[in-house]
Amino acid sequence: MDTRISEFSPIKIARYVSELDLLSNPVLNTQEKEFLADLYDFMEKVLDPELKKLEELNYLEEEPIQVKKRAIVIDIMKKLAEKGYYSTILNTDDYEVGRITRNALIAYAICGGRWSEYSERYIAGNYSIEMGRLAGGTLYCNPVNYASDEAQKEQFLVPVARDGQIGASAMTEFNAGSDIFSMELKLSERGDDIIAKGKKLFITNGMIANYIILYGRRDNGQLGAVIVDTEDQQLKNLRTTRVRTYGMTDAFVSRLIFDRVEIPKENLLHGHGLDIAFHQLTEERLVISAEALGDTMKKLLYSHAYALQRRQFERRLHQYQVIRFPISKKIRELNLMTTALIQYAREMDKHPELAGSKLMAANAMGLKISATELGFESSIHCFRTLGGRGFTTQYANEIGLLDPYCMVHGGGSNYVLEDSESRRFFKYKPPKSKYDDEVPRIHY
Repeated sequence: MDTRISEFSPIKIARYVSELDLLSNPVLNTQEKEFLADLYDFMEKVLDPELKKLEELNYLEEEPIQVKKRAIVIDIMKKLAEKGYYSTILNTDDYEVGRITRNALIAYAICGGRWSEYSERYIAGNYSIEMGRLAGGTLYCNPVNYASDEAQKEQFLVPVARDGQIGASAMTEFNAGSDIFSMELKLSERGDDIIAKGKKLFITNGMIANYIILYGRRDNGQLGAVIVDTEDQQLKNLRTTRVRTYGMTDAFVSRLIFDRVEIPKENLLHGHGLDIAFHQLTEERLVISAEALGDTMKKLLYSHAYALQRRQFERRLHQYQVIRFPISKKIRELNLMTTALIQYAREMDKHPELAGSKLMAANAMGLKISATELGFESSIHCFRTLGGRGFTTQYANEIGLLDPYCMVHGGGSNYVLEDSESRRFFKYKPPKSKYDDEVPRIHY
């Protein structure tokens, strides 16, 4: 059964908004714009038909769609890999644009899509697909490239980064969340094998992955990282199931159960698991910022288009200040954060040593929090602009209204940083005044 309401007309994005077009943003240089233009052309000709298939499947009820989605998602990742868009690790000499800048531009474009002047239609963006690309192309490939030897690279990195096989990163746990110091999964040595026992949760690509980088606690108490070849999801004692989330309906977010899974010891990556996990976090934060900003652009584009089309109480919605002013404000914030994103990515490309800088990590984290919050707020405003139609699946699917809800906390990092800010605030004690004896003071 199709859940769409035929009486509701589709939202027609038929007007070019230069402030929401990254190609017209003066912060990008000529090489970056050429790369982005080629990427948009690839999206229009190759990805857009596949993304539309995924959207159509989301409207169907009482029909099994997971197998169909799985085939489409895997095919999309292979097509991205053919152009060097899945992972940016191996093809650094093919482009004039820096690797991390390219990674950020890809994330922005895939999440946001673009209104095509040539076709005079909106080319779809899809947050779920970008999350799958991030999980395999960045969160898997980057640490494997950093900590593996040449034999491991050939066996575990090349098939994913070059050929587009599906990778995943298994860090988050049921009780520990993204607090890796509280990680409980065990990686015990037994002869020539590593025995993995424990559970992971919210692992994007987990149930479709060919290879998983698995983080756990070794016999000596230190964190370790090992590559799991899932043998096309047939590995003995490994169980994977999909986790249904309110948003990200096209992402294979998964629960993984390792019930004494035997992994060859040569799959163990070299070095401390904490160092391996942290090595790629600054780039990850920039890419997630780009995803959130691209999705913000998409939400603002839909809000803008609908406000121009919809008439309520004999006026167009854009004539009401409560609709128009937030859109203008969020466009300014979007462009400000996009400028910061591009500058950070360029600096990381010029100075790779910044990957280990605490200051750069903090700046990237701050941008990630601000960007995910902006995406969340833009989705709320888009939902409010649509009114009752926002409650229907046809608009929730098309626009991805609930996708930012899945990213707003950024893996728990918002809690940590914002709590540190709140502690700083509550530690402050104002000077004693003459009213102190009259009004009871609250001590924090």
